[in-house]
Amino acid sequence: MNAHSHRAIPLYLSAMFFASVATLSAQADETIPAKLTLIDVPATSPMSAAAIDLSSKGYTESEYFTEGKAHRYRGATIGALDTASIIDDGWSYKSRVLLRTPRPEKFNGTLVVEWTNVTAGQDIDFAFAEMHDFLTSEGYAIATVSAQKIGVDRLRSWSPQRYETLSVDANNQDPADESRVDSCRGSVGCPGDPLSWDILSQTVAALESKEAGVSPLDGYDVRSVIAIGQSQSASRLSIYYNTIQPLTSLFDGFVMYDLATQLRGDQTVPAISVNSETTADLFAPTTTSEFTRVWDLAGAAHSSVYGRDYVDGMVLRDKSLKGPSGPQTFTQMLASQNCTLPPSYSKVGTGNVLASALRSVEVWSAGGKPAAASKMFARDEAGKVKHDPEGLPEGGLQLPEFSVPTTSYKINGPTIFCTLSGYQTDLSTAELLSRYGNRETYLKAVDDDVKGLIEEGYLLPSGADVIRQRAEAISFAD
Repeated sequence: MNAHSHRAIPLYLSAMFFASVATLSAQADETIPAKLTLIDVPATSPMSAAAIDLSSKGYTESEYFTEGKAHRYRGATIGALDTASIIDDGWSYKSRVLLRTPRPEKFNGTLVVEWTNVTAGQDIDFAFAEMHDFLTSEGYAIATVSAQKIGVDRLRSWSPQRYETLSVDANNQDPADESRVDSCRGSVGCPGDPLSWDILSQTVAALESKEAGVSPLDGYDVRSVIAIGQSQSASRLSIYYNTIQPLTSLFDGFVMYDLATQLRGDQTVPAISVNSETTADLFAPTTTSEFTRVWDLAGAAHSSVYGRDYVDGMVLRDKSLKGPSGPQTFTQMLASQNCTLPPSYSKVGTGNVLASALRSVEVWSAGGKPAAASKMFARDEAGKVKHDPEGLPEGGLQLPEFSVPTTSYKINGPTIFCTLSGYQTDLSTAELLSRYGNRETYLKAVDDDVKGLIEEGYLLPSGADVIRQRAEAISFAD
């Protein structure tokens, strides 16, 4: 059931952007203040601002500083399947959030909150990169939250004048046994972000506040709040889902993009993990339960070519990724890994599936139809993905870009970043004609697959239109 229909969130805000976060558990009986301050610097854009023309879509973007006092939690760690407990409170922080909004009359009622990914050493909103066209055409409000030290420290170094007061630093040692309060997954290094859970919670609650009619979303009827995040951020949201969400009831649903860690099975909050082929053998697969789904996307890389183009444009505009001879793109940074094959990502449109996952979670959380069943890769006894004689994965969710291909896909290497980038090459005209005979046969096969995916619930009509348009642009002539 949609928590917002009952206003079940135990986070209450007062006027003038000041928030009082009510008791999160029996262990915390004092209110924790949080504050939002609008940053109005019209002459300059914030770091990691949207890399599209929002105004042409009827959207505006505002940057807010967020500050308050956070708890540290015990048990909010990778793999934990029990609700966290509070270690202590009163840890001051100051961070930021970017809010992208349509005109109030165009708002569809859902606030999408992305936990920004910091693997590249800065905030990057990879999920927005993949599905920004869908989000802005459908009237979502989108907040991208800087919850981690790596991202916040990069803001400070990118523009000391603008961001010098930001800090999310905290002691990461548990006083009970001197263990790390917060840790990271796999090869992703981090200094520890024990305040990140409350930074996310308090920021969202402050954005939603309707007390005294003063709020960044004043005039917007927020009926649903969905959390999204990619890769490292998907891992963080998995921890939040398992250990913090039971305390806050803040989110109505979760969409993890490549990929969720283990999710507890006793939650009634819908969650879908959309996973690429390139991560399938790097991490253990997520098991599913009544309210969770896993959609493994055959042929997909950690980023599509469409998401790559968005991110490359953003970091090059900001001059935020430094290379040996100056600013570089995200793609150029990966190319320095000396990959076996050129890192080229994938033309499988991950954003179309993320859009379907988001809509499915919205409907499901409001008491509507549950999301389509999990579609997972077939695996052998060792847990590795099975492949057919052509080397393609068996099972999973297969979009027309994979099932009616115009490109060939391979797993790259040798480093993890090379593997994540994937490798694809366009089929030649001779190969296309040999496979399909003619363009009309190819387009009919695409359309047949699209119709089936819509009926099954893995694709929205808008996503189907995007796939058809891209298919129609394929040339069968030299």
